[in-house]
Amino acid sequence: MSPPITLKEALFDVKISSLQLEFAIRLLSCCERELINVAEFNTNHAVLLEHGVIEFPASNFTTMEDIVHAASVTVSAAFGTSTLTLDKAWEVAGVNPNPNSKDEIVKLRTLVYMIRCAYAHGIADPRWKANGSYRRILQVTLRRNQLQFDFSALDGKRFDFSILGGHTKWFEILDESVTTISTGTLGVHSSGK
Repeated sequence: MSPPITLKEALFDVKISSLQLEFAIRLLSCCERELINVAEFNTNHAVLLEHGVIEFPASNFTTMEDIVHAASVTVSAAFGTSTLTLDKAWEVAGVNPNPNSKDEIVKLRTLVYMIRCAYAHGIADPRWKANGSYRRILQVTLRRNQLQFDFSALDGKRFDFSILGGHTKWFEILDESVTTISTGTLGVHSSGK
């Protein structure tokens, strides 16, 4: 059994996954603006690795639409990873999700948990999952605005970034979460009440 992850390690994982998400979004933006040449990208490609060679055929990305679609999936996967690492950081910080809490920090943590659940139960086709006391309306106040989610209505529906307010809102949630966790001012919030 490996030793438990430290808060510093958990926050480092959040930083790395956030950078990966940024990279994926930048890549998608470049693809959408057709800054990638399809003819140059869609060639036979061999990668020499320590334990062998992987060869990719030229037939997988024949159109710009193929490349944009693949870049979109990369954004979704990177987003999923960032939700998993942020949820783990909250867990390591000792703050439990609690949909009944009136505490704004716990509400933020609960929102992260709910987004993480969507991805944890289906990374290729993330869907909201709300059981028991999580089947409710959750209002979360961020520094810049307030978000509201009706998880009983969202339960089972495909996850869509627009429900959060887009990727921009996710970066606000990330920033606010990391700031809260990093400052060590969680105190009574760790019980999730």
